[in-house]
Amino acid sequence: MTQTSRRRFLEATAAGMAATLLPGCVSRSSEPQMPVPYELGKPLPWVNWAGNQHCLPAQRLGPASESEVVDILRQAKGVVRAVGSSHSFSGVVPTNDTLVATDLLSGLASHDAQTLQAELWGGTRLHDVGPLLESVGQALVNMPDMDYPSLAGSIATSVHGTGPRFGSMSNYVAGITLATPSGELLDCSATQNAEIFNAARASLGALGIATRIRMQNQAAFQLTEVNRIEKTEDVLADLDKRMAQHRHFEFLPLPHSDFCVTVATDLAKPGDSKAGEDDPQVVLDLRKIFNAVGWMPNSSAVYDWLLKTLLGGAGSTINTGPSYKVFPHVRVVRFREMEYTVPLESGPACVREILKTMRDKKIPVCFPLEYRHVGADDIWLSMFEGQPGASISVHQFGDTDYRLYFAEIEPIFWKYKGRPHWGKIHTLDAARLAPLYSRHWKDFHEVRRSLDPQGKMLNTHLKHIFGA
Repeated sequence: MTQTSRRRFLEATAAGMAATLLPGCVSRSSEPQMPVPYELGKPLPWVNWAGNQHCLPAQRLGPASESEVVDILRQAKGVVRAVGSSHSFSGVVPTNDTLVATDLLSGLASHDAQTLQAELWGGTRLHDVGPLLESVGQALVNMPDMDYPSLAGSIATSVHGTGPRFGSMSNYVAGITLATPSGELLDCSATQNAEIFNAARASLGALGIATRIRMQNQAAFQLTEVNRIEKTEDVLADLDKRMAQHRHFEFLPLPHSDFCVTVATDLAKPGDSKAGEDDPQVVLDLRKIFNAVGWMPNSSAVYDWLLKTLLGGAGSTINTGPSYKVFPHVRVVRFREMEYTVPLESGPACVREILKTMRDKKIPVCFPLEYRHVGADDIWLSMFEGQPGASISVHQFGDTDYRLYFAEIEPIFWKYKGRPHWGKIHTLDAARLAPLYSRHWKDFHEVRRSLDPQGKMLNTHLKHIFGA
């Protein structure tokens, strides 16, 4: 079955089965898309992309220069938080005092053709970084699988792609210009303000506002990505080989099914061409089918049989082109996400236990998981500090309450000594986070207190996770 015909068959099956739904078979959401309505005469609400975080800032400011950022930090009363594209699921942004939008701090500030470094303004969105760097013959070494966040926000939360030979985006930062809470402007690197640099490469925005970021890049390059439908256990049994064989590799297990989607990405070869088309809404068809059989006594087995029938023997989807066009994928289906990074050797056992728990407890979720490997680094609060990691993500649709599902899965991550992604949903506090970062937790907070003794950058969420 070709990619196009399989897609049409999946759509038709989903539509047909949706018509058979019985009343009450589909749970109704208690999660509104807009969590807070606007009230005339009151501050305009800020809401994140996922719709699970909001605030009512008294001031919403959009500085267009570093001097304006410095003035804002000097003069602001109460808590100051910076915001980029609002793609964090955790509470790193909300404040009812001063919210600083970085949209106007965007673009290429400078570049060096010899060192392949480029300095970009912190508010630059990742989807703009690619073309900007391509114009000077450069490209990011690695990227996440979506390009909506701002560069500064990506660095602050150690956003990452996949590939054991590659670190998170924070690992490729060569310099940061930081506007501190007191209104100073500091240039930080491995040789200048090195302690602050070690803290600022994964700071959750707790040290100030990163106005410019200098990235260590490589010459522009082309990639080819191949997506396949395979059996999850076959992939896990062959995982080390796959990770070594490909420049980048990840897989997305389908809950309540033996199948997964594999994504293998390598340097493009002459003659590589596209085949099929990535469909960002296919997960909605999975949802229709899953919900349609949910009333059946053995619904998980029926769902798995349907996927085997629909997806078994499926061909590959291939995308090829400039790296910045191949790495990211379109995100049009709203969701909420929890991600933990466990020690690399624990990854297979952890993901197996998550999938088994979902089956055994009949957790009604069909949104795919995501499994990636990331190399170790020496960044104080990076999820990959001191050890390579297996990053495992669980997702729930944005119009469905995620809390019971995540509460069932999160303790599995704890069992395997997982570190939560700073930009995604988790429930850990300072007492439980500190042991996960035993080498540099105190170092980070010494730097943080030296720069921000009054806690101007600490909102409720940061106070909770930092114990401040």
